[in-house]
Amino acid sequence: MKDSFVFAGAPYSNSAPLVDKLTEVDSRVTVINDHPACLVRDLKDGKCDVALIPVAHFFAHPELKMIEGLGVAADGPVQSVLLKCNKKMGRIKTIVKDPASATSNALAELLMTRYFKQKIEMYDLQDLEKPDAAVVIGDRALCAEPAPAGDIDLAEAWMKWTGLPFVFAVWAVRKDFEHYEAVSEIAHKSYAAGFLDMEAIAERYADQLGGSHAFWLDYLDNSVHHKLDAHDLEGMNHFRKLLGY
Repeated sequence: MKDSFVFAGAPYSNSAPLVDKLTEVDSRVTVINDHPACLVRDLKDGKCDVALIPVAHFFAHPELKMIEGLGVAADGPVQSVLLKCNKKMGRIKTIVKDPASATSNALAELLMTRYFKQKIEMYDLQDLEKPDAAVVIGDRALCAEPAPAGDIDLAEAWMKWTGLPFVFAVWAVRKDFEHYEAVSEIAHKSYAAGFLDMEAIAERYADQLGGSHAFWLDYLDNSVHHKLDAHDLEGMNHFRKLLGY
């Protein structure tokens, strides 16, 4: 039996119900936090055993396997994955990417070109000082004031376009990892405990980042969900196909 497991996540509120209780439900667990864009590298390099990775990275690495039934998803407005617009739709030509998430950047590009029928160019954050719009994710998006020309909630737009929920991130392991069942059980126990402690998680984020307890509880309970069902997987696979994987 393996005597230790390293789980890696990102320090965002949307993953707190999955991550917060990991070390409590199993004493063998250590948790590390990293930039979401780095988590797949951490997993491939052996820095961790399990990582909560953006689905775009999961699609791009067939040597990885997801832990079934858990992730970060939304089936309507998510509030924390936004296209913040400095110009109105129809005048948006340039968009800067959020460096934290390949998934949200790919989603923004798909929606703008396929759903909104706009011709746009995507830029890295450091390459364009005054974009027409910007992808902003995570707690920074939740706590930001609306952009001058408004915000587009990318999960809401995806639902309107496809009728499907959107999965942003999943727990993943390497396919050759020998302890899949053990870490899967830990991950599910952690979420069950986190779900029961949602009130305390909401209170913590209200204290740390501002906003009311009710706001954070509504976000964690309603805007995002973490138990993935067949409908979520249908949305995830549709996104995979649209990206060409």
